[in-house]
Amino acid sequence: MSSLIAYLGAKGVQFRSNTAITGFATSNDRITGVTTSTGILEADEIVLATGVWSGQLARQLSLKIPMVGGRGYSVTYENSPYKLHHSIILSEARVAISPMDGNKLRFGGTMEITGIDAPPRMKRVQGIPESVARYLPEINLAMPPEKDIWYGYRPCSADGLPHIGRTSKWKNLTVATGHSMLGISLGAATGKLVQEVIQGKATTMDIQPFTVERF
Repeated sequence: MSSLIAYLGAKGVQFRSNTAITGFATSNDRITGVTTSTGILEADEIVLATGVWSGQLARQLSLKIPMVGGRGYSVTYENSPYKLHHSIILSEARVAISPMDGNKLRFGGTMEITGIDAPPRMKRVQGIPESVARYLPEINLAMPPEKDIWYGYRPCSADGLPHIGRTSKWKNLTVATGHSMLGISLGAATGKLVQEVIQGKATTMDIQPFTVERF
């Protein structure tokens, strides 16, 4: 990610960190700007790709994009006495183990359908070390304190398919969201489709199943 950010920055992409989106400026059938906590950002084309928050923002544009959060948890142990040389997926337990940076082990997993404002559920986290112990009994992980637990939300659409493409209401809006657990895997392909849509080209695949306003 650091390399990608550096590459995009060199190409002229501007990143606005810690900037909340609060609304949109519109005129007739076009979005003229995005209202943020630091002012209005004007643009000719708008791409709505805000993950699990896409549904909330879409409602401000009178669009219906049903979206729920599929929350997953992870814990990273630094300088752990346990060493692994490659990643492992404990399929039945839905837990992934990833060695990182030479001295870290990350244990992550679970899929909890919940609101994005719900507090973390420690029982869910407890399932991760318990599952690891069943597969790798030599690894004995202590339950971490809540402050050391990371969690994030996968954007899950109502039918499991992403929403990609234009909308009938706004002529300069392209939506790309709802990839559930495959956002990183499908990011490059979705980016190509977004480029083709914005440039008015024929898409390299049929995106009809991903119609934004299908609900």
